[in-house]
Amino acid sequence: MKKILVTMMALVLTIAARAQNDSIDQAQFVVAYDFMTNTTDREGDAVTDSVRLAVVVGNHTAMCKEYNRTMMENFGEGMNKGYQLGEWVARKYNLFVLYMGYPEGEVSVFDKITPNRYFYTEPMPDFQWELTDDTLTVGGYLCQKAVGKYGGRTWTVWYSEEVSAPYGPWKLRGLPGMILKAEDKDGIFRFDFAGLMQQTAKMGYMGKNGYTTMERNKFITRRNKTFCSKQYVQNPRYYIPDGTYDHLNIIEMWAGGPEPPAEDKISVVSTDMIIPKKVNKYQPLELK
Repeated sequence: MKKILVTMMALVLTIAARAQNDSIDQAQFVVAYDFMTNTTDREGDAVTDSVRLAVVVGNHTAMCKEYNRTMMENFGEGMNKGYQLGEWVARKYNLFVLYMGYPEGEVSVFDKITPNRYFYTEPMPDFQWELTDDTLTVGGYLCQKAVGKYGGRTWTVWYSEEVSAPYGPWKLRGLPGMILKAEDKDGIFRFDFAGLMQQTAKMGYMGKNGYTTMERNKFITRRNKTFCSKQYVQNPRYYIPDGTYDHLNIIEMWAGGPEPPAEDKISVVSTDMIIPKKVNKYQPLELK
């Protein structure tokens, strides 16, 4: 029964997402990345969180969100174990959905601090890239190295002019070619190229119903204060008032296979949000 619920919830999410999307561009290709975060668990042992992201590149915009969810919702791929696992991971981390260049000249971000959803826009980030002569072949593409700063972190990236688009994973952007590999100076985050696929379809824009609009700086401050607290890794629900979800029929979900211990499940409270039971130490992509 539980496995059926996983599939049904994934289908509900897909239907809901399609129903609230408005077309803003025409997709040309998709670049996949393995996004890895080096952190520690609640006992302080080193662990690596990993999730696959997709960047859908259009004629004048780009969208970044979880890979399996992207391939099904935007390109109609059938539901499979990869989708269900990816969707479980996307929910586990309450991943953002990000649009680069929409509205024109801005970035739109849909994000969450359970139990609330937030939306903000900001001008296109300026990383003030320093270009170098260093080269590296990534996935068969000749890349050049650049170093830039944003949000309190320094990033080293490898971009390829063989892929003509000024984008990359997350908010990384602004170079004369697609960013295919990136890592921060502190060795916490890494984006590794995982493939490029030619895909054409209309690019949808999420509806803002149910999202609270907030200034970018205020959201980053609130998110980091909440998740960087020492209490979070010990009790990821520490800040959620008791009784918040008493009126909901919460569904327990996991990544397939035999039923795991309760703390290894996630509690699904809506089609795109979960209450985590067990987390690793939160590492903010943006410090400020």
